[in-house]
Amino acid sequence: MSLHPIRYAALAFTLAAGCLASAAEAAPSAIARCEQASHDLLDALGRGDYAAAQALFAPALAVELPAARLQAMWEDTAARQGALRTAGRPHGGRVNGRSEVFIPLMFEKSTVTADVVCGADGRIGAFRLTPPRTP
Repeated sequence: MSLHPIRYAALAFTLAAGCLASAAEAAPSAIARCEQASHDLLDALGRGDYAAAQALFAPALAVELPAARLQAMWEDTAARQGALRTAGRPHGGRVNGRSEVFIPLMFEKSTVTADVVCGADGRIGAFRLTPPRTP
C-alpha cells in the first residue's frame, strides 16, 4: 500500500511538527534560564563563593561588579538585615527583550528583593538588591 503524495506530505509535516514541538518543550524558556541563573547566583553568594557568583555575569557586569565589590554588597546587606533565612519563589517576565527575575530574600530583620536581569544568552547582565521600603 502506498500513500498518496499529499497524504505523505501531510504525514511528514505532522511528524516534523511533533519533533519540533518536542524540542521546543525540552528547551528551557529565557525566563526559566534566568531563574536558574538567579538560583545559581544566590547559591554561590550563600556559600560565600563570590568568584563563582561573578562567573555567571555577562562581561560588562563582571567589570562593573567585581567579586570584591559583590562580596561587600552581599555582606553589607547581611550586616544590616541579619542572616538570610530563605529565598522566596522567583517571579518575572520579559522587559525590552531581556528576562528579569525578582526573588524575595527573607533575612532576619526584613525582606530584600534580588533583581536579576539576563540577556538572551542567559548570562546575568544586571544584579541589584533592593532594600525594604521604610514607612
